[in-house]
Amino acid sequence: MAEYGYGYTRKECIDIASDYAVQLGKRTKDNPLSLKWIYGFLKRWPELKVLKPRALDHARAKMASRETISNLYHNLKETLTKYEMTDKPT
Repeated sequence: MAEYGYGYTRKECIDIASDYAVQLGKRTKDNPLSLKWIYGFLKRWPELKVLKPRALDHARAKMASRETISNLYHNLKETLTKYEMTDKPT
């Protein structure tokens, strides 16, 4: 998701991992993963980082480059094509 310019919060990561654990049969819906799990996960994967968002003005300036906008539309086109959604506006 980082390539698409979107980062997950800790809570979103826990929710996604909990859903995956349920699909694998490792957990039940009523027993989701906790913050303790995310801290252990981040310890096992030191190349992943949790960063606080910067000021909006800086983020806007950074994301307004021609290359970033071009990448956004390239990724959008690839995703729409991959899931055969180019002719489905809804």
